[in-house]
Amino acid sequence: MKDIFILAGSEEQFELIFEAKRLCFIVHLFDADKECLGKNYADFFYHIDIADKEAILQKALEIKPVAVLTIATEIGNITSCYVSEKLNLPTNGYNVALNTTNKLKMKEIAKDNYIKTALYKKVSLKEDLSWNFFPCIIKPVDSSAGRGVSFINSSEDFEDAIKLAVPYSRTKTVLVEEYIKGVQFSIETISVDKKHHIIAITEEYISKPPRVIETQQLLPARIDKELEKKIEEFALNVLKAFNISFGACHIEIKIDDKGEIYLIEIASRVGGWRSELINLAFGISYCQLLIFSALNKKIEFEKSRKDFAIVKLILSQKDFEEYEYYLNNFPSNVFSRVKIDKIKESKHLSDLNGFYFLHIQDKKQLENFIKEHK
Repeated sequence: MKDIFILAGSEEQFELIFEAKRLCFIVHLFDADKECLGKNYADFFYHIDIADKEAILQKALEIKPVAVLTIATEIGNITSCYVSEKLNLPTNGYNVALNTTNKLKMKEIAKDNYIKTALYKKVSLKEDLSWNFFPCIIKPVDSSAGRGVSFINSSEDFEDAIKLAVPYSRTKTVLVEEYIKGVQFSIETISVDKKHHIIAITEEYISKPPRVIETQQLLPARIDKELEKKIEEFALNVLKAFNISFGACHIEIKIDDKGEIYLIEIASRVGGWRSELINLAFGISYCQLLIFSALNKKIEFEKSRKDFAIVKLILSQKDFEEYEYYLNNFPSNVFSRVKIDKIKESKHLSDLNGFYFLHIQDKKQLENFIKEHK
């Protein structure tokens, strides 16, 4: 049996841990939380922060894993690429990981490769900001899950928005960018030695400004073949521009009312909840494909079903009441159960009360669970 490293032991890593075990790997798990849930399912657990790439590299040099993987964590992805590169394993380069976790770098690379993206500027409290595009978004350049993000309508709100964003940035750098009105999607991909495969296109639902936070996601997206082809071509150009060689990518885009596609962000990792959504809707194990990619194996997959899957995020008491409604009225469609003692108003995706999945086999049923994406 061969060894595999998995970085982070939260519930989001469960599917990766279980898939590695199904494929008969010895799982070595790393997390700063010595009580993380994932340790109960790993063969070996190390109480090491996944941001400590040198400590994990030392363990890797000792154990010699065949792959170092993670899903849905930016810091874990950076460490994974760093350690894998040092071990000469199939991986995206360390610089690729940095470029796909830094929003300013993303903008610059997109601009250099003629990929449409919102107008932007790096800002700080110290400078006299000349910005005339409102409304706009203020965000940390190197954070995820919507932490420290603000929607503002005038320059009077700049100072407060920047003060909110700075603590969430490891480099204390903040970005202001034009707010693009439109419908948001994500593209989920897998690559092996620069051979790219589009696995799915997801509809992303965002709350109305000024909150601007993801509320739910539907896979597959309800789009026609022409738009699907256009989105896939755009995604392939993005993968090439960012020099993606191996692994999963989560590419977020917006399409405005003129049909123009804008790159929002790219993450060179599996997006949050995507492995479960893809498995429910298509019967494809995204985590298995991720492991195969890390082993430089040829990627082949077929959809064993053509269903729909939704993840709904519990951000408020109203969202929890909606969950209870589905549980009472459509119990066979509720794939996962949640138990929450006290509901708070979530400020970002790392502050969620919880989430649950819905599995829909009949397209006619969709209107019971989600509205048309307009």
